[in-house]
Amino acid sequence: MNRIFLALSLILGIGFTATYWKMGGFKAATVTPETLAQPYFVAGHYYEGPANDEAFGELTRRAYELRRTGKIRGDFGNIFYNSPEDTRTAAKVFVGLVVADTTQKLPADYKYRVFPAGQKVLHAHIDAGYMVAPDKLYGGIKDFAKENKLTLQDIYLERFPEKGEPEVVAVLK
Repeated sequence: MNRIFLALSLILGIGFTATYWKMGGFKAATVTPETLAQPYFVAGHYYEGPANDEAFGELTRRAYELRRTGKIRGDFGNIFYNSPEDTRTAAKVFVGLVVADTTQKLPADYKYRVFPAGQKVLHAHIDAGYMVAPDKLYGGIKDFAKENKLTLQDIYLERFPEKGEPEVVAVLK
C-alpha cells in the first residue's frame, strides 16, 4: 500500500513539475531600463478596493468578454496605481484592455486612459503563461530596481497578450 502511495506521489510530483516548466515557471523575467517611446492606451474601468473582491473579478471577466466577443480589440491589461504588495488589501487599478489607439467606440461605462510616452521605466517581459508571469515579472522588476538602486513610483502597466510575452512596465521616480 505504501508503495502505491509513493508511486502515485512521484507521478503527481513529476506531473506538476512538468506543467510548471511548460508554463515557464522556471524562467526569469528580462528587465530593461527604458524611456517609453510610445504611449500605451488602456480602455477600461477604474476600481479601488480589495483585489479579492467580487467587483474586481467582475471587471476582469468583463474585459475578457469584451475582447472575446470583439467589441474591443486589444490585450488584457491593467494600470496599477499602488504597489503590488498592497493590492490584496487596497488595489487601485484601471482594469481593461491595452488597445492600439483611442478610435474604438467603447461601452458607456468604459473610458480611455493613457500611460504616457517619455517616462523612465523598467520594462519586464517573460516567455511564460499568465498564471506564473505576474510574480516573475514583478519580482524581476523589484530585484532589478534594488540591485541598481532605482526607486519605483508604484505605477505599473500590465499587458497579457493572447499571443506573445506578458509584460509589466514600472514607472521610475
